Amino acid sequence: MNGYLRARAAADLTAKDFRTWHATVLAAVALAVSENMADASSTRRRSAEARAVREVSRYLGNTPAVCRASYINPRVIELFEDGVTIRPALDALGANLGDGDPATHGAVEEAVRRLLIRGRP
Repeated sequence: MNGYLRARAAADLTAKDFRTWHATVLAAVALAVSENMADASSTRRRSAEARAVREVSRYLGNTPAVCRASYINPRVIELFEDGVTIRPALDALGANLGDGDPATHGAVEEAVRRLLIRGRP
């Protein structure tokens, strides 16, 4: 698979790159749908982070520790701790979310990309 990706892509991609991106998107969505954490205690925020990491780890079939250390972009969690998520983008998508695309593709991926680059969705 990795040989095929390298032969076809303009960049040096591996299957892990796709797995990492998908884990990051899943974590961003899981954190965004957590209840409003603007005024939450640090304990509640850590609990929401742990829940999101567990959800992603179950999806990937890894332990939460491996998932957090190797697959989820740490910037998503750092921004969540600062109160920044892709929630505004998800709210803006509203009924359009899932129109032909899974809930973690298309516009949601674009919101995560903007979050990672600009620090906001």
